[in-house]
Amino acid sequence: MNPRATIALFIVTLLVVGGLVYLRTTFDPTRAAEENRRYAAVFEPGEVMEIDLLRGKEKISLRRANGGWQIVEPVEDRADPEAIDRLLLALRFLDVRDREATKDPAAVPESGLATPRVRIDLRGAENVRLDLGGATALPGEIFARVGGQSYVLRVPDSIIEQASTPVDKLRDPRLTELSADDIEKFTVQRADGEMTVRLERGRWIVEKPVLAPADPRAVRDFLERLLGLAIVSFPAAGTAARSEAIPGQAARLALTPRGGGEEIAVELLREPEDGKFAARFEPRGGLLGVDPAAALLFDISPEMLRDRSLGYVEPDTIDRIVIESDGRSVSIVRRGEEWITADDGRVMDPSRIAGLVDTFNDARVVSFAPAAGSEETGLDQPRLQLRFFAWLSENTAEEPAGGHLLAGADFGSAASDGNVYAKVEGSSEKVVVPPELDAQVSELAGVSPAPPATPAPAPQPEASSQD
Repeated sequence: MNPRATIALFIVTLLVVGGLVYLRTTFDPTRAAEENRRYAAVFEPGEVMEIDLLRGKEKISLRRANGGWQIVEPVEDRADPEAIDRLLLALRFLDVRDREATKDPAAVPESGLATPRVRIDLRGAENVRLDLGGATALPGEIFARVGGQSYVLRVPDSIIEQASTPVDKLRDPRLTELSADDIEKFTVQRADGEMTVRLERGRWIVEKPVLAPADPRAVRDFLERLLGLAIVSFPAAGTAARSEAIPGQAARLALTPRGGGEEIAVELLREPEDGKFAARFEPRGGLLGVDPAAALLFDISPEMLRDRSLGYVEPDTIDRIVIESDGRSVSIVRRGEEWITADDGRVMDPSRIAGLVDTFNDARVVSFAPAAGSEETGLDQPRLQLRFFAWLSENTAEEPAGGHLLAGADFGSAASDGNVYAKVEGSSEKVVVPPELDAQVSELAGVSPAPPATPAPAPQPEASSQD
């Protein structure tokens, strides 16, 4: 390389580096000085580890722990992270309207800073003390002073509202910090029995009192509503926690954390006279008044959490649909983009097939009918059977060639409410489903849908005897 070019490049590099150093040493302090003049206190909110609020004789102490904030005085409880963030941001960006140089606030007696209305101590990477005093002669302003500075400041009086937040408003209003994703098993315990639901291989299952698949959306909604119950009242300081449970008016939700661990319990009490609810969750202490949404724990039943779908099939995985009725079988098979009947080669309207699949996937059980007899349901010899198959033409390492059942259902008689008795493939349980699916399957099979149930004859009044 040319020596002159090397020297020139070296000089240019020195000039660039020198310029950057000059800019940084000149402008960074200038920016910091501007911030120090604009705001009462400059600090990093994320580095604050402790907050003490002294308001006359009342002291509130907060400590950052395990990624969150805890109130340690005058009560011990979880703090509302949003309320603490609002307080820290209000302090960090507290505008200075004016400043008067003085080392002794007593020299400005109207400031009220000799005995401040509120004293705020922030401790962490930097320690900051801010005293808030009385109102100035100008509306919307108060006097303030930052510890270690020789100024009395005039700042917006909106900071008083933040710094005077009652301790109950600083407590976390959400009963627990848990979410549905934190739970792998829960048990509802009431005077009328127990219900257990657990997560197995990524699927929720009702384990007790009946073994059945659970609807993941219903389970998530139940857990989120109970775990996130809003607290509407805290016990007064020094009040003894009530411990009695009213028979029939108490319920308990026992939770097993994901991955195992110690059981967590939420206990709820219902006041029968005024319809109010109270909760006991050990990490929060005492008996807490909670939102009426707590009634869900008293009303929940296995039927409300059970999976009410008949199954789900991806349209692209279906190669054959088989419908059986009165000993006759209709097979509809896929041929490229078309659907044809296997026995006579009739081309089917693809929209009818798509409609059948959509109706099956969207169908929901109206009710479960474990007590219905075979004569009533007609399911011992189903009137109609629907099956969806995937079809492999060759053996694979995972599956042999031939048909592989994806989903299906049997249909019986019509129920008294106009719905139809049915049984999901792979289950012996009798259910009641809307008539739309039965009607579509019947149409494809060329048979009539289930006839309406014959209403039971009304009881005749007994003839009065005459003397």
